[in-house]
Amino acid sequence: MSLLLENRRDPLLSLQARCLAADIGGTNARFATAALGNNDRIRLGAQRNLKVADYEGVESALESYFRESGEPVPERAVLAVAGAVLDDQVILTNSRWSFSIRALKQRIGFRELQVINDFAAVAWAVPGLGEADLHPIGSAPGAAFDTAAVQVVLGPGTGLGAAAIRRDARGLAVLETEGGHASFAPHDEREIFILRFLQKRYGRVSYERLLCGEGLVNLHDACLHMARGRDQRLPDSEAVVAAARAGDPDARSAIDLFCSILGRFAGDAVLLYGGWAGVFLAGGLLPHVLDARGEALFRAAFIDKGRFSPLLSRTPTFRIVAADIGTLGAARVGLTG
Repeated sequence: MSLLLENRRDPLLSLQARCLAADIGGTNARFATAALGNNDRIRLGAQRNLKVADYEGVESALESYFRESGEPVPERAVLAVAGAVLDDQVILTNSRWSFSIRALKQRIGFRELQVINDFAAVAWAVPGLGEADLHPIGSAPGAAFDTAAVQVVLGPGTGLGAAAIRRDARGLAVLETEGGHASFAPHDEREIFILRFLQKRYGRVSYERLLCGEGLVNLHDACLHMARGRDQRLPDSEAVVAAARAGDPDARSAIDLFCSILGRFAGDAVLLYGGWAGVFLAGGLLPHVLDARGEALFRAAFIDKGRFSPLLSRTPTFRIVAADIGTLGAARVGLTG
């Protein structure tokens, strides 16, 4: 089964839609009407990308969505949110939005309203992806879509998301984890220096301190200090990538380290979860760091597991290139959950 993304409005969706799917982050709120099309493909229609800053809350954003799209309010909705769910209350990270699930359900008119973690939505989308939605990193003879195996999903972005997918005769299950907060384990003298450098800043150093947007900046800080003994913090990951492209050796070293550490973390995740059916990477930062050189570094570190290297060499790794993956995952939960 593959997921189909449609940008145009489809009249069949208006008549037969069973779910409102949303992916709500700190900057953007993406809404779509979802339905199962031919061959059980998930179809998205009436898509809208709203700026969080333009609305007082999710209530007014949803009302605007239905008003502007002309779509009827479906009975079921699934919202994937970047934030915490505390009983009935949802508090979004990096946003002033918060809401009550019961109050939102009543105000908009949903019969069922489910709120899930935004990275869990990414994981739920993975089993429906096709070859066109994935960019292979390296080559491996393993079967990525074995129906009786575990897959690992990792997402270096604002933070470091980690999840596992189990598929067997009983069906599909997504295991949400906080694996990104596992303690960073340095691999050599250079990484020991980085660990000590960041310990002075944070105390305990998790993988998320290195494998996210801010983590790339942290790595550049450490590389600059290690090579030149000075501090010159760049404002964000985009600045590090731009500096590397302009030939800055410390920025290039930071990106190389990012790719190697990500590969090693991904390999550890396979060992921890038994994820022999493949690793899937999501996140907007990845296309800027996983060039041919970065992919080679990632794959080499991924496989470098001593006695388990032969098994890791057979485990495929992919970067997800499908658009609106969080919305697609929310749709999958709403339509098949």
